[in-house]
Amino acid sequence: MERALISDELLAERQSRYLGSQGDWDELRSHVTFPSRDQVLELAVQLARPVPGHIVEFGVYQGRSTRTIRDELWISRLWDRRQRGKRIYACDSFRGLPTAYENLPAGNFATPVPKLAGVRIVEGFFEDSLTPQLAREVGKVSLAHFDADLESSTGRALDWLTPLLQPGSVLVFDEFLGEEPGEERAFLEWSRRTGVRTAMLAMFGREPAGHTDTTDRRAILQVVGERQISKAPPLLPRRARRKLASRW
Repeated sequence: MERALISDELLAERQSRYLGSQGDWDELRSHVTFPSRDQVLELAVQLARPVPGHIVEFGVYQGRSTRTIRDELWISRLWDRRQRGKRIYACDSFRGLPTAYENLPAGNFATPVPKLAGVRIVEGFFEDSLTPQLAREVGKVSLAHFDADLESSTGRALDWLTPLLQPGSVLVFDEFLGEEPGEERAFLEWSRRTGVRTAMLAMFGREPAGHTDTTDRRAILQVVGERQISKAPPLLPRRARRKLASRW
């Protein structure tokens, strides 16, 4: 039997169908239930449970995503002792964008430093704050969340992170694909230059990040190495609920 070939037109249609198209938000608004950023981050924390190391966030703003990561980690600590040694590092200048982004001017997103109990705040632009001393303090990273918007900032964070990664480290990008895919460009250039191998675990639709009418995509990737890693077992409450449900 001859193998059917997929035409370029069909590939383009498939990409448009699954990755979004120009102006699709106007049509999809109020008609789809994209997962929230909180739901994506909660999943990422769970995926990173078997991986030793700390959690680092690049781009914090007012701290909502950091609180989500922290709260999910706290819940995990109740039932999984391995999580109790993990710390969260939240990196941001809190002075806003260093340069213009999409139609946002430099300085946009400036905000007072949020109060985040149990989180190590690393204040400053990445070229100043992501130091060798901080790398030695962090040691290893199990989960990294990128929400720095700019290609230059994301690339700088990835370069600093490289020696701290290990097999199984989870990478979450808040705006991996979109009208301004700076995070994707930084990731592809970093992957080409460093040779770090990753696997795409999931991609999620999301509302436009800026002031455009085109949907974006969040992404979760995982570092692939020679060492095998195990899946995180279910947390005890879920296991207990299933056990109780089976009796009815």
